[in-house]
Amino acid sequence: MKKGIGEIFNEIRDEKVKNKKIKLLQANDSITLRGVCELAYDTRLTWALPEGRPPYTPLDKSFDAQGHLYSEMRRMYLYFEGGNDNLKPLRRETIFVNTLEELDPDDAELLLQCKERKIKGCTRKLVQEAFPDLQLGPK
Repeated sequence: MKKGIGEIFNEIRDEKVKNKKIKLLQANDSITLRGVCELAYDTRLTWALPEGRPPYTPLDKSFDAQGHLYSEMRRMYLYFEGGNDNLKPLRRETIFVNTLEELDPDDAELLLQCKERKIKGCTRKLVQEAFPDLQLGPK
């Protein structure tokens, strides 16, 4: 079974040695993992959501929704400026909250960290060292 993205980043957060963090990123390399890194650290992307944590009810862990973020990544454009300018701000926020409530709690927390541009235990510099070919825009 495929590991959840939030689960992978929890492992990276818990690891203390930089080289091992890089190896964990590289060992779990996928389009989705790189996409999450872009959500957090690509300076060309501007979140079209209000700052802070939205009120939401985390999904119960017993639902085992670890793989849901893989399929949700295709809709992330909705949350960025220029992604869908026809979407009214309240509707965008509602969709975002619904997405958080459908994701595994680890994945929802990771998405919120991306929105805040800071993944715990995984810096922009670390991502660039692990994936030198990943374009994250100017610092």
